Amino acid sequence: MNKISKIVCGIILALAFASCGKNNAQPYAVQKDNAWSKNACGAFSMAYYLAETKQIPACKVEKTAKDFYKKIKFDPAAGFGDYSDPFKIMEQIAPYAKDVEFRMNLSNAKTDGEKLLALLARGADNSFLKDASDFASVLKPDEYAIEILVPRAAVNLQYPMKNPLHYVLTYWKNGTLYTLDPGKGAEAPREDFINGKLKSWNFCNGGIFLRPKSN
Repeated sequence: MNKISKIVCGIILALAFASCGKNNAQPYAVQKDNAWSKNACGAFSMAYYLAETKQIPACKVEKTAKDFYKKIKFDPAAGFGDYSDPFKIMEQIAPYAKDVEFRMNLSNAKTDGEKLLALLARGADNSFLKDASDFASVLKPDEYAIEILVPRAAVNLQYPMKNPLHYVLTYWKNGTLYTLDPGKGAEAPREDFINGKLKSWNFCNGGIFLRPKSN
């Protein structure tokens, strides 16, 4: 991008932020039951990433999520209904990041969430996947992760396809892992979604890792 283009883009983005008024931060718009967004957690996580990295203003989160959602649904033949395809998420978010990788614990899955993700990844093109044994150490301070989890207290490993899956955005903040859940629109410590303080969920410790472009 040349200097003039950067200036024009900067002006357009500044005007967009100004049009939002005071509400230019969390809490963001959330997915709603019995609406188009019921299964759009992946698209909302993408929009949250753009808002957190100041690529869109907060008031554009819902519209951005709706636009993304049209492009990232699984193909009907896949049998996953209206859920989001992680590889389509990678493809659509790539223009907004410096690096995009799908990382997961492939070689030494220990938790039920990790084992489930490994089962679901069987047959996938492994060239897309990067083996990462410890989520906290592979997520760098300047990165974000669109994580995959099972929003239940238990994982059904006997019938992997019967587990519901959910996307959230996770990142480091002041030395603590924080998670932005599309059901809440506001961040909370990631551990609170595991230990029962907020939820009792099983994180798969894998997903789409994003390094934002430098300014």
